[in-house]
Amino acid sequence: MAPESMSSLLGEAATLMVTGMAFVFAFLALLIGGVRCIAWYCEKFPGEEPAAAPVRSRAAPTAKDNTVSAGTIAAITAAVHQHRNNQK
Repeated sequence: MAPESMSSLLGEAATLMVTGMAFVFAFLALLIGGVRCIAWYCEKFPGEEPAAAPVRSRAAPTAKDNTVSAGTIAAITAAVHQHRNNQK
């Protein structure tokens, strides 16, 4: 490669890099400004505190609630056996 083309390529690369960095800096500056504006607005106009919802106590699940019916166990067992037999 000729030195002129190499310096031209490096110049274009530097220009592209600086342009990209400027766009990123501008975007982040706008983002920070927007977040600060929202924080200022929220401090100036605070919303109402939601009323505390009544806490409902729920009974702990019993063993009866956690059991699986015998028919369901039989169906799952049959499906597993059928799947294993088809894989052979």
